[in-house]
Amino acid sequence: MIAGSRIDSSAGTCTVGAVLIPRSWYLSLTPYQRATRYIVTAAHCGPMYSTVHFGTAAIGTVDWISPHDSDIELIRVSPQPDERTLYCRSHHSSAAFCSPIQTYTARANSQVFMPNRGRIGRQPIQGTASAEGRFCTSGFASGVKCVFQPVSLPRGVQTRWSHMSAGETDEHDAITGGDSGGPVVSYGNQLLGIISGKTADGHYLLYTSSAQMLAELPAYVLAPTR
Repeated sequence: MIAGSRIDSSAGTCTVGAVLIPRSWYLSLTPYQRATRYIVTAAHCGPMYSTVHFGTAAIGTVDWISPHDSDIELIRVSPQPDERTLYCRSHHSSAAFCSPIQTYTARANSQVFMPNRGRIGRQPIQGTASAEGRFCTSGFASGVKCVFQPVSLPRGVQTRWSHMSAGETDEHDAITGGDSGGPVVSYGNQLLGIISGKTADGHYLLYTSSAQMLAELPAYVLAPTR
C-alpha cells in the first residue's frame, strides 16, 4: 500500500493518506516491530478499533483518532510474515545447531500515486511542506487531480472539522466519495495534507495540513519509501 491506495472499513471506502513509523527506538527492537506501519487517513473513515481491509485482506485496526477535532486517524498495519528461514551454526566439538528465524515485510511505504513523464505511477514522497501554488490530490475514486490553488476559506463557510486548510478549483467534481483520507501533494511530491472532503457547493477542497498532522503525532515520522 502507498498513499492513494484504496482501503475499506465498516464506515465505507477511503484512501491511504500517509504512511508513518514510530520515532522511538524501543518500538523497533524486533523484526515484527520494524515492519509495522501506521497509516494516516480521515477520522470519518472508521471508528476506533475497527478493522481495515486492503482488498480482501484484513491489514490492521484503527489505533488512534484525533482528540483535537481534526479529521485524521491512525491505522496500525501488521506486517506480512515471510517464509521462515533456518539459521545454523556449528562448533568443532558438536553437531550443527539450527533454529528457525521469522522475518517480516512491511505492507506499506511512503510512495504516492502521482504523474511522472505523462503517466501515473508510484513516486517517493519527498517529505512534507505547506501548499504554495498549484497542487494535487491523489484519491482512490477520482485519481490524481492537479487543479487546486491554496486559499483561505471565506468567512461564513461551515466545516464539520476543526483545523481545516483549503484549496480552490473550478472543477466541481475534482474529489468525490472514496477520496477521503487521501494525500494532498505538491508537484515536487511533498505531502501537504490529508483530504477531508469538500464544501457543499464543491468549490473548495478541505484537508488537514501535514503540519497539523505531525503536531498531533509528534512520536511519528514518514516511513521509508521502500
